[in-house]
Parts: sequence; structure tokens; C-alpha cells
Amino acid sequence: MSQSEDVEPETYQIMRTIENSLMDSDNVDLEQYLLFWEHVCKVMGSWGTIFSFVVKDVSNKLEKLAQMRNTDPESYKSILTMATRESENGSIRNLKPNRSGTGHLMVLNRALEFVIDLLDGVFTAEDDEAKVSTIARSSYDKHLSQFHSWPVKTAVSAALFTLPRKTEFLIRLRGKMPESDDEQFHDVFNRDGRDIVRRVNQLVENFELTDHNPSA
Repeated sequence: MSQSEDVEPETYQIMRTIENSLMDSDNVDLEQYLLFWEHVCKVMGSWGTIFSFVVKDVSNKLEKLAQMRNTDPESYKSILTMATRESENGSIRNLKPNRSGTGHLMVLNRALEFVIDLLDGVFTAEDDEAKVSTIARSSYDKHLSQFHSWPVKTAVSAALFTLPRKTEFLIRLRGKMPESDDEQFHDVFNRDGRDIVRRVNQLVENFELTDHNPSA
């Protein structure tokens, strides 16, 4: 068996890292969360042009958060230690170009909601020929469009037409994962993904950031 055949499918790595991200006391392990996003970005790269802007933006946030972790691993061990540290040093509300890690997390949370609703819509669509473009449009308008400029919105609208129907989309999503694991992947991603969104939203509330709205 070749080395490439030994590589675990990205979908399995997504499930493992998202489960490992969940800590006690409604906290999220930042290292595992960043790994989770790295695997999601690799999968999204095969979905179509529309996702390139999401991957680019998410990758930028991941890089900045990874740099913060390398500089101060104890403070950036989890989302709670990160927010606590940044609240104490007064940087938590920073905007670009010196945005706080918590600000990057808030932007990532919107992207996560977009991906969760998109995948949930695809998996629950009864028609195998359902248009993923329609599902993606609904999720994009709900979670991301209000934060994007007119040129980005225009590019997204054009790219929507390149999306395949449900059957082909799921083939791209699975990669080497057998179709029989679709339900498990959907359940884990939907359940734990929404739990992470809830935990981040709770952190935003606890640190009085509900009026803080960092742009993409």
C-alpha cells in the first residue's frame, strides 16, 4: 500500500479534531480547533470557486492565531484563557490590523455557522439532485453576506452557479470516506460544530462583546 493510501481521510480528521476541541466548562481547546479548521479548509478547496474566499479568509485568521499561540502558548491554550488574557491587557476589542485573537475567533465563528448550515442543508435535502447553489446562497446570506463588500458579494453570486448538485457535492466532500459514514460525519459535525458556536457566543456575552463586530 502506498503512503498516499495510508493517509486518513480529511473527513475523519475533521470529526476527530472537532470532538477533541470540546473541553470541560464550555471551553474550547484552541490547538485542536485550529487543526479542525485546517482540515475543513482542505475539504472546502474541492467544493468550488465560491469557497475560495472563505478558505482564504479563514486561513489568514488561523495563521494569526497560530502565531499568537507560538508566542504565548499558555494564554492561547483555549478560547477562555485567550479572552481572559486579552481582556486583562486591554487588546480584546482591537480591530485590524492588530486585531485580538478573540476578534479573529468571532470572525471564524460566523464562517463555522455558514459551513454547518450548508452541510446540514445538503445532508438533509431529500432530492439527490438538489441544487447546492440554493443551499449555499441561503447560508451565505444568513451568516456572511452582511460582512462582505459589494465586489465580494458579486463574485460569490457568480461562483454559486459553479456548484454541483447534491450527489456530486457529497462525492467531493467524502474523498476516501465510504458513503456509509455520511450519517456519522453529519451528526458529529452538526452536533459538535453547533456546540462550538454556542460556546463562542457565550464567551462573547460573558466578556461583554455583543456590541463588538469585527469585520472580515
